[in-house]
Amino acid sequence: MKSLLRILATLFALGILIAVVAYIDGATLPVDHTATVTGIVQAPPAKVFTLITNIAAAPTWRKNVKQVHILPPVSGPNGAQDHWIEDLGQGQTMTFLAVRTDDPTPQGRARREVLLDVAGASYGGTWTYALSPGPTPTQTTLTITEAGFIHPPIYRFLMTHILGRNANLNQYESDIQAAAIRP
Repeated sequence: MKSLLRILATLFALGILIAVVAYIDGATLPVDHTATVTGIVQAPPAKVFTLITNIAAAPTWRKNVKQVHILPPVSGPNGAQDHWIEDLGQGQTMTFLAVRTDDPTPQGRARREVLLDVAGASYGGTWTYALSPGPTPTQTTLTITEAGFIHPPIYRFLMTHILGRNANLNQYESDIQAAAIRP
């Protein structure tokens, strides 16, 4: 019985030590970061743009989005801006505001900039989607850039050393590529 208690106490102490080291390491990492992914989507720019901007349909193709609540548009310098809440399940929601949307040009270039719109949030920033023609007319080059911040040191540690800074961007890129090939 004593050896079992010693093992449990050692495991508990080891867990505390790991948490302290993770916190200290996270505290030394920068709060602000930039991450970018680029990929070729097997669909023309107009279809990719529609996927990105049709917020209500996101739960049909984005694995992590369970439901979307469309909010009234916000008046901005370029007109009405889309505003919505994404329900990620298990009580986690995120509110977004599209601060810039440039519709596709005849050459297939488009841009959409989205802000995580939560005052006092632990993390957030902007995602910029830049679309340009791909190698063929039926493909799109999609570049997503996140300019974000993460305040809690433990979150910074996890995103840097465990999940990777591009984890959310890679998931979105994978989801949009899968959705784009559907009819």
